[in-house]
Amino acid sequence: MNSIKMVATDLDGTLLNSQLELSKTNCTALENLKSRGIHVVLCTGRPFKGMQHLIDQIGLDDQDYTVSYNGSLVQSCDGKQILHQADLAPKSFARISHFFAQFGLGTHAMTMDKMYTYNYQVHPLTVRESYLGNLPLTVLNPKSYVSEPIIKIMAVGQKEDLDKAIQLFSSAFGDLFSINKSEDFYLEIMQKGDNKAKALKLLLDELQLGQENLLAFGNNLNDLELLKFARIGVAVGNAVPALKEESDYITESNDQDGVARFLQNYCA
Repeated sequence: MNSIKMVATDLDGTLLNSQLELSKTNCTALENLKSRGIHVVLCTGRPFKGMQHLIDQIGLDDQDYTVSYNGSLVQSCDGKQILHQADLAPKSFARISHFFAQFGLGTHAMTMDKMYTYNYQVHPLTVRESYLGNLPLTVLNPKSYVSEPIIKIMAVGQKEDLDKAIQLFSSAFGDLFSINKSEDFYLEIMQKGDNKAKALKLLLDELQLGQENLLAFGNNLNDLELLKFARIGVAVGNAVPALKEESDYITESNDQDGVARFLQNYCA
């Protein structure tokens, strides 16, 4: 394990427990990595503002980096250095919103520091994401457009409705956007080609490290490319079956400090 120089971990369902908290055990494990000169990278679908309290809790600083919006934004933990930002055309949100509204699904668009939705489909999950992401929610009328660069769009709702919509969305828009399911009720829509693995490759290059230096943790399908890319890909015990099948190791669940348990056993 001496070749591991970077540890990247997903947040929700992986590093955080079911109460969306960072346990003392997991926090200490990451602090220990940092003290040994190993890069700790929080790698999440959340916006940057939605993990700033975790950055502070772990003690990450301007020499550390985060991957947010599922790979569409890579920046230093102090927010001053942006290595990668992939924006969607602002007017694409209206088109995508109308598409998913046919299936009774809500949508919202995330910019660097705001969230937008249309007043004909303010979904409770959008309100929840606004709170978790620490992004104030602006409700638009149907004739309005978002006037600033959009980093990510999400469609939210019942699993059955989302699954129906995904098939048609892929046919209609698959050449324009990348999509990832981060939960049964969340679909993430980003610039074509963006994902966590691509973001980590960019960061490794910046730090003059290689794929062989990366260990990664995840729990859902939006972590699939990352775990396959990393030299060591670890699924937590509560991960979806498809991710477990592609991982190198399976550790305990997020509620059993699976990240810390693995690090204690393999990175001691």
